[in-house]
This record gives sequence, structure tokens and C-alpha cells, in this order.
Amino acid sequence: MFLLDVRYNPENSTITRWIKDGAVCRPVREVFYPRIYISCKPELLSLVASLPGVKHTNYEEKSTWLGKGPEKVISATIEPNAVYEIANMLEAKGCSLYNIDLDPVRQYMLEHGLFPMARLKGDVLDDSQYSIDYEIPELVSMELSVTPGREKGIITMGDPISRITLGNTFIENKDEGEMIAELNREVARANPDLIITEKGDSFELPYLHYRASLHDIDLQLGREKDILPEGSGKSYFSYGRIIYKPKGYMLSGRLHLDRSIFVFREGGLLGLIDLSRITGIPMQELSRLSPGSAVTALQVNQALRDGVLVPWKRNLAEYWKTAEELLIADRGALVIEPKVGLHENAFEIDFTSLFPNIMVKHNISPETVLCGCCPDSEKRVPFTHYNICQQHIGLIPRVLKPLIERRMTYKRRIIEFPLRAEEYEMKQNILKWLLVTSFGYMGFNKARFGRIECHESITAYGRDILLRTIELADDMGFEILHGIVDSLWVKGREPEKLCELASHEIGIPLELKGEFRWIVFLPDKSNGVGALNRYYGVMTNGKLKVRGIETRRSDTPKLISNLQDAMLGKLAEAKNASEFYMKIPEAIGLLREYTRKVLGNDCEFSDLIFKTHVSRGCDEYRQFNNQLAAMKQLKQEGIETLAGQSIRYIITDHKSRSWQKRVMIPELADDDTQYDRAKYYEHLLRAAESMLLPFGYTQERLDELMKGKMQKNLLIYGIS
Repeated sequence: MFLLDVRYNPENSTITRWIKDGAVCRPVREVFYPRIYISCKPELLSLVASLPGVKHTNYEEKSTWLGKGPEKVISATIEPNAVYEIANMLEAKGCSLYNIDLDPVRQYMLEHGLFPMARLKGDVLDDSQYSIDYEIPELVSMELSVTPGREKGIITMGDPISRITLGNTFIENKDEGEMIAELNREVARANPDLIITEKGDSFELPYLHYRASLHDIDLQLGREKDILPEGSGKSYFSYGRIIYKPKGYMLSGRLHLDRSIFVFREGGLLGLIDLSRITGIPMQELSRLSPGSAVTALQVNQALRDGVLVPWKRNLAEYWKTAEELLIADRGALVIEPKVGLHENAFEIDFTSLFPNIMVKHNISPETVLCGCCPDSEKRVPFTHYNICQQHIGLIPRVLKPLIERRMTYKRRIIEFPLRAEEYEMKQNILKWLLVTSFGYMGFNKARFGRIECHESITAYGRDILLRTIELADDMGFEILHGIVDSLWVKGREPEKLCELASHEIGIPLELKGEFRWIVFLPDKSNGVGALNRYYGVMTNGKLKVRGIETRRSDTPKLISNLQDAMLGKLAEAKNASEFYMKIPEAIGLLREYTRKVLGNDCEFSDLIFKTHVSRGCDEYRQFNNQLAAMKQLKQEGIETLAGQSIRYIITDHKSRSWQKRVMIPELADDDTQYDRAKYYEHLLRAAESMLLPFGYTQERLDELMKGKMQKNLLIYGIS
């Protein structure tokens, strides 16, 4: 038997465990009340106990922050709908609140030592949460998709259903109500454990439920009645961009997984199961969280096991610093400007999970950096000279060390067990994202267990490590081509010896990541200096590695991506620098073919679509641009675009100040629609310039080369 899922119903305070036993999946229910903790004056115990919704109170010994000793706090079990009302009232009386927003399902599983996909023997756990080799149940999965009955134009909730596809079953050519009823019957008959969709949260499930409601039909995709999410999605800011997150449509007794969501996309089903086991978060919820939220869950789990409570509203101020101290501390990672141009026989070396390894090796954690117990510690952060605790290992290293070891095990198994390489690749890939975000969360002001001094310490160690590695490389005769954070590109002999020496001296593995026949570092177009993360090259195994140019961007039209891919393919035929230069005219020949196609009006609309995420609502834009024009067209069609959502458009007249003429939503395009050939021609030149600028091929020069062969066409289309 296996624990497939755990759901909580706040209306009747009931936990439901869904137990997968062979082909049967059955619910097991019990009443469970969430527990909160209050740090306050002892005389308030009777007040707390008398509040409506409080079921039980008592005193417990708990630590209220990392590194602090236990103290007496009030433990209160409360009806779930009363938690926030009581918390706000007690906070107003000067109380400190803990574990307030900890999900009841997480509380339940932590208290009972359970985790998703755990193997059970009766009601007893028969599994190890952090095991590498574990058994999972045989899961029946089915793909669900729905096709609205509209051939042209923008699809809306008002369009009737044309076809429903469930696995290999097609439901069509019937009354819409009967189609939905048949879907209910087919789901019940097939009895899948997983329902997988492509965009289930953002379209398919809300669309199906809306159409079902028009016919007074209860759509039931779960093993029990579906509980629809309330409200709409939300927009939030993350790593420099606005992201829109739709409400999650989660099922009872079955798992709805949306392929378009990041965690499932990056880790696949097996990676998601692995992560769900170690974090203790049910798979449906976990698939809709960010990697940073998963890291936070691991930290919270460890803190609670240590008897440390989780503060409701984090209020950890940054230590006071002078202007000089701030200048020294707040410097970020080290970057060595790349040497623009073509380089033969280059090597890329990088440190394995550098920042997480720094946190583990140097004991970086909120309670260990600038700790009060070791003011005279011999362990000091480079540059800032912060003291680090020598008596205790911090929470963060204890959480990250098993993650690093787990990922390294999976990476070894990719090589050792080639038949299971795809499985291990997915598992290590999702762990990689957790480790990457673990650093950023240390400097996030709302992180549960973050602290800016920890963030500063990590980057200081990173700068010191890269500088020491550069010194070793210089002493061994290597030429440094580029360096950024945890990676170096070098030229020289026997890079393996450099990796071995640096790994030994620094204590963090330095790996030879790639050997290039040639690599091109690209300049910043605005000032000509080397761009930090824009390059392309061919490794000795023939593999292309490309970063930072248009074809790597998700918003680039296929026309531009196809051009750059074709040019890269042609240049990749070169075995050395001299052959590379001989291939440049052939690459320019490809540009000529594409410009001829654009100017000849021979492009398919599907190849011309720009896709971009909007940063605000339609009425909040002050400057007229392509995005605003597209959003106004969508609004006219009855579709309101929210911040963080993506829109698509074709440029039809870039110089127009009319939102009806400047761009066209692809679904609204017809046989009379004409794309802006001059603008797409310009985009092709820019894309070629991105790749060939180090060799003197500016947009202007490429334009002249194209005109030399196509003067007649250019004059006709007004691009002289």
C-alpha cells in the first residue's frame, strides 16, 4: 500500500488520506485541528483557552528562533477557519505568533511521520523518506484535453466544446451536455490515478467546469466531488519579471498534473515524486510551487524537527553597517569580462553547486553568521570578516548537505545505469533548481530563514574562490577568457590537472564541463565590451552550446530562431578557426535566403509570432507599444490581460500609432492580413548581427550586403 495523496477539508476539519492498494484507491478520514503557538504573558493562557474556535491549550517548551534556547510558549489547537482571526487579535495584544500559516496537511504529516508516496504496511510506515532506492505504486495515468468548437478567432469560455480526449478515447459529435456526462462516466470507468493536462489550470479544467455548469452537470474528475478554487490567479514579481500564476485545479483522490507548470516540466513525474517524498508536500500542491518554496519547506521541516517554531511575520532586521562596511559587503559575485571574438581549443570549468557547497562547507546560516557565542571565532568570512559559529552546525547546511549528496548520487547513476539515465536526469535536474534558488532565498527579505548577512557571506566566499582559482590557472600557464560567478573559460593544456588542484585546495569539486573546438564571445551592442552571458561554440563532441542570443529566448518568432539555428548549424561544420571564417559567407547566404522570403511575402503567420509577458494591466501602460496594441485588441474581444500573462502578436505596421493596425493577434489574422516586411527584415538583420558582430558584420553592413543582391526588391518595399 502507498500514500497517494492527503487532502484537508477546513469545513469539517477532516484529513483524508488516499491509500493506493493495488488497483484500489480508498479514503481514510480522521478529524485534525491545526496547532499554533503563542509567545505571551502567562496570564493570557486563560484568555486564549476561552476564545471561540480554540479546542485545547497547554504549555510547551519550544525555541522561537534558530540558535535560541527553549522557552515556555502556549500551544493551541484551533478550528481552521478561526486561525487568522485569533492570530490577528493576539498580535494586537503584543503576542508573537508561530506556525500560523503552516498548511494543516504538512502539520499532520510531520506529526505522524508520513510523506507522499510512502509505502505502508497497514497503518504503519514501511519506508524511509530520504531513501534513494524506493518503491512506487503502479500509477494509471491518462491525458486529458479539450477542443472548443471555434476554427478561427480567439477561444473564449463561451465557445461550445467540439471534442474531449481522455487517453485514447475521443468524445465528439454529440450534444455538449452528453459529452460532459460521458467524460464523467469514462473517468469513473478508467479510474486513473493521474490526470495529466497541457494547460489544465489556465484553460482546460476551468473551461470544462464552466461548460458543465451551463448544463447543470457536476463535472467530477476526482474520485470524490471536485472542489473548485475560489477567486482568480495572482501576479507576482520574481527575479526581475512579473509572473502570472493561475489558480490550481486539484482533485480529490486523483492527482491533476499540468505539464506547463515549471516543476513538473523540469522534473517530470519521477522527479516530482522524488521531490514530493523529501519535502513532504503532496504532489498536486508541490507541482504548483516554485523551487524556492520547496527549499523553504525543507528548512521548515528541519526547524520543526529541531523544536524551532516558524514565525508568522518575519521581523529580522539587517545588522547596522557603516557606509564603508556596506560598500565592502554588498558587492555580489565576481565577473571577469569576456574576451570578445573567436577562440580555439577553449575549456569551460565550473564548481559543482558552488553557492550551496559554500553554505555547507563554511556553515552559513542565519544563526551561525555573526553568532553571539563565537565573537572571537577563527572562522571569518573573506572581505567582510564576519565571524561564523564554531560550536554548532546551522540549519541551512544541515538541509542542503543531503540535497547536494542526493543530486551527486543521481548524476553518478546517469553514467552507471544508462538504461535509467532519463529517470536520474530528471531527478537531478529538479534538485539542481532547488540548490540554485537556495542561495537567492538567503537574501530574500520575506524568506522564512533568510538573512542578508548570509547572502553577503556566500558571495564573498564565491569571489575569494574564483580569485584563488584564477591565480592557480595563471601559475599553470592558462589564459583566462571569461569568468562568471562559478565558471571559468580558459585556454591551456591539461585542464584536468587544474580542476584536480583547485578541488583539493578549495575543497569544492571543480569539474571540466566542456572542451570547445572553438567558442565565440559576443559583445554588448551598446558599448562593445564583452557581454557577460552571450556566446556560442562547438564542443569537441560536436555539440553546440548557445547562450544569450535570440534563438534561446522563448519570445522569439520562429522566423528568427530558424535563421539563427541554420546559421549556427552552418558555422558548426567548422573544425577550427580558419574553417570558421570560411563558413561566414555561407552563413550570410542563409540570411539572404531568409530576407528574400520575408520581402517576397512568403512567410507563414505561425513563423512571425512574438510572445511576451506583460508587466501590467492594459489601462496601466503609459507608453504606446506592441504589447499595448495587442492587449487592446484582446480587450475588444472581451479578454482582460493580467500582469504576468503572456500575449502573442504579429507586427503588421510598426510605424502606426493605431492599436488596430500596429499588430495583429494571430487568431484574428485572415487572408487580407499583411505583415510588416520592413520590420521583420530589420529583425533578421539584428539576429545575424548578434552572431557576427565580432567579425565586423554590423546591421548596417549586413543591410548593404543584402541590398547588393536584392536592390530591386528593397526599392519596391521601401527599405532603401
